[in-house]
Amino acid sequence: MKKNENIKKVAIAAPQLHRHKVKLKIGNWKKHFDLNYVNTIIALALNDFDDKIFFYINGYLITSQNLYLIVQTTEKSVEEMVTKIENQIINLLKTNPQKLKENRGEVSIIADDENLFYAARKPLFKIYPLENDHLIKLITGQKVTLPYFDRDLENLKNRIHNHPFCSAINYLGGIGPVKVTSFKDQINAEE
Repeated sequence: MKKNENIKKVAIAAPQLHRHKVKLKIGNWKKHFDLNYVNTIIALALNDFDDKIFFYINGYLITSQNLYLIVQTTEKSVEEMVTKIENQIINLLKTNPQKLKENRGEVSIIADDENLFYAARKPLFKIYPLENDHLIKLITGQKVTLPYFDRDLENLKNRIHNHPFCSAINYLGGIGPVKVTSFKDQINAEE
C-alpha cells in the first residue's frame, strides 16, 4: 500500500467572489494633505488587506479626484467594500502621520487624533458606478482599438500608460504601487 492511500481528501469550496467596478470620488479630506501623500496612502490601503479577506484588484487608477477600481472580493455590496477601504485609510493616516497642509496662513501642525478625525471623517469617498468601457479595458490590461481615430481615447491611453498610480504599469510588465491580480492569475491560483 502506498503511504497516501489512507489519507482522506476534503474538498474545500472556493469563496464566492463578487466583481465590483466603481468610481470613488475622493472627499474633502484630500485637501488637508499633499496629493502624492493622498495617492500613496490610498495605494498602501489597497495593498494592506490581510490574508483572511479575499480582495483581488484587477485594475485601478488613482487620480487627484477619483479612485477607479475593479476588484473581486467576497463582499457582496460595494458599500461594505468601500467601508473596509476607508477603515484601512484612516488606520494608515493614524500610523503614518504627515503634517497637515497650511490653512489660511496658519502654521501646520502634526496630525494628531483630533485633527485627523476632523480632516478624514467618513465617508472618505462618494460611490459611483464605473461605466467607461475604454477605461475598464485599459486599466485591466486589455487593448482598445477603434477603426477610426478618437482623440479622447488617445488622450486616455496616454494618461493611463504614463500615470504612476495605475494598474497599466503591472500589465505592461512593471511593478506598480498596488499589487494587481489579473483575472486569469486569480482563477489559476484557486485551482
